[in-house]
Amino acid sequence: MTQDMARMADKELFGTPSQISMMERARALWALVCNDPAFSFFGRSVTLCGPTDDAFERIAALARLQGGTACHYFPKTEVEAMGRELQEVGLNVSHHNHMRGTEAAYKASKALIDAMELPANITLGVVDMATPGEIVKDIADVSVSCGVMPVPGDAMRGHVRDGLCLAALDEAGTVVATSSSYMNNHPEGERATDAFWGMLATREDRRGERLGLYLGALAIVQMWENHGARAFNTGVTDGNAPSMAVCKKLDIAVTDWVFLLCTDPELFGDSTFTK
Repeated sequence: MTQDMARMADKELFGTPSQISMMERARALWALVCNDPAFSFFGRSVTLCGPTDDAFERIAALARLQGGTACHYFPKTEVEAMGRELQEVGLNVSHHNHMRGTEAAYKASKALIDAMELPANITLGVVDMATPGEIVKDIADVSVSCGVMPVPGDAMRGHVRDGLCLAALDEAGTVVATSSSYMNNHPEGERATDAFWGMLATREDRRGERLGLYLGALAIVQMWENHGARAFNTGVTDGNAPSMAVCKKLDIAVTDWVFLLCTDPELFGDSTFTK
């Protein structure tokens, strides 16, 4: 293991080298802007909470400082124009469908948990500061295998933002599925009670057992009851039918917004945020 790889492992950072470097830059940047309600963060990248009059300048600056960023709640009607502007200055742009659920999502999730039984060989756990490092790495590995960029270990452990990371473990104590949700906005901002939700991932050999669906529902219920979340937002790419199906079952619907994603190819290369 190289010295750089050892340093990354010590910090429980996961993903491609470009993704890991972005998370390191984001952590340093968040220390400077954490008191500004304009910005959001849950461990991966400092993002713009919503469009502002100077959104172009802010998105471009955040992408160049970190390698990648996003703007939440960006109107669909304006995404093409903003994308052209950002591409003209050499940045890469894409977007995800903005999915959102509120009280109906909480009720649907609670009903699903009450009605569904997990396989007998599955146990559930919430990641915290005492969780062994190998479990955290297992969660990251399962996430990466599903095209989901994991958050750093200290974010999974609830040390970065208020929230949780759930894991389903088999009889050998190995992670087979995971979900997460975090309060990613400023507590005094317009979206204070919104949570980023999702990051659902299931190991290939355990797919079809609805583990991701159950963990996603459980994350919503626990965030609503224990963390004060009143809305749940996630981004889903076009064509991602499994994630769309989960959202539909949990009453999380497509909105008139998108998650506008922007990366600097010089820093982020060909890496992507997540599916």
